[in-house]
Amino acid sequence: MNDLGPALHSPRTAAEIAALVDGTIEGAEDAVARGIDTVEHALEGDLTFIGDARHARHWATSNASVALVTRELDLGEWDPAGRAAIRVADADQAMIQVLELIEAAAAELADHPPAGVHPDARVDPTASIADGATIGPFVVIGPRCRIGSNACIESGARIYADAVVGEDVQLHANVTVRERCVIGARSILHAGVVIGSDGFGYRPAPDGRGLRKIPHVGHVEIGEEVEIGANACVDRGKFGPTVIGAGSKIDNLCQIGHNVRIGRCVVISGLTGIAGSTTIGDGTLIGGGSGLSDHINIGSGCQIAGRSAVMNDIPDGETWAGMPAKEARIAMKEQAVIRRLPDWSKRLKELLDDR
Repeated sequence: MNDLGPALHSPRTAAEIAALVDGTIEGAEDAVARGIDTVEHALEGDLTFIGDARHARHWATSNASVALVTRELDLGEWDPAGRAAIRVADADQAMIQVLELIEAAAAELADHPPAGVHPDARVDPTASIADGATIGPFVVIGPRCRIGSNACIESGARIYADAVVGEDVQLHANVTVRERCVIGARSILHAGVVIGSDGFGYRPAPDGRGLRKIPHVGHVEIGEEVEIGANACVDRGKFGPTVIGAGSKIDNLCQIGHNVRIGRCVVISGLTGIAGSTTIGDGTLIGGGSGLSDHINIGSGCQIAGRSAVMNDIPDGETWAGMPAKEARIAMKEQAVIRRLPDWSKRLKELLDDR
C-alpha cells in the first residue's frame, strides 16, 4: 500500500467491497485492500479501478490486490492468487461509491470548526445566520446578508451586503461573494472563488484621453448544487443577473463574464473563458482551455472540444472543435489536410524546380 495515497477508513476484503458495489468476484475473496491508487501505480494492498481496455492491459502486471472492473472488459491472463477482480456494471460508478466512503471517513477526521460563529469572525448585526450554520475565523459578513441552515463558511471568506447563501452551502477559504449575489442550496465554492466581481466593460472617454468604466449594477444568481473550482470568477451583470443553472459544474480558473446565462447541469473544464451575454443550454460540455465569444448562443446538449475558440452560435446537440471552432467532422477533415501540407509543399517545390 502507498502510505501517501488515500486510505480506506478500515481494511476491506474483496468480498466486502463486492457487497458494497453489487459486484461479482474473480479470484481471492479474502484479498484485502487498505488503500487506493491507479492500476499502474498501485502497490500490494491497494484497490484500483479498470474502466476501459487501455487500463485492462495493465492488470496482469499491476501490484494492486483488488480491482473494480467493468463487466465486459477482457483482463487477459493473470494470477488470481491473493488478488481479486470485482466485476461491476460500470467501474466508474463503483469507484464513486468507494470514493464517497473514503471522503466520508476523511470528513469525520477533518478539523472543521464547530457550528456557530467563531469569535474571530465579524458579522454585521443586521445579518441573519440560521441555526446550524458555521462561520469560521476571520470571515466577514456584511449588512442584511442571509446565511442558510447548516451552511459552512470557512476562514477568510467575505460576504458583502445583501448577499444570500443557501442552506448546506460550503464556501471554502477566502471565497468572496459580492453585493446581492445569491448562492443556491448545497452548492460548493472552492478556495479563492470570486462571485460578483465587476464586469469587464469600458468605452472611450468623451475627451479621447482614456477609457471610461461602465458600471455593472447587476448581480449573480447561482442555482442549487452548483460546484465552482478554485480561483474561478463569475462577473456580476451590467443590469440584470449573471446566471448559473442548478447542478452545473465549473472547474478551476474559469472566467464567466457579465450577463452570461448557463443552463442546468452544464460542465465547464478548467481555464475556459466565457465572454459577456453568452447563453449556454442545459447539459452542454465544454472542454478545458476553450474561449467563447460574447453575445452567442450555445444550444442544449452540445459538446465543445478542449482549446476551441467559439465565435458563432451552436445548434442543440452538435459537437464543435477547432480555432475558430466549427462542426467537429469539418474540423477533423481540415486538420487531416493541414497535416499533409508539408509533403504537398515539398512535391510542389520539386515540380516547380523541374520546370
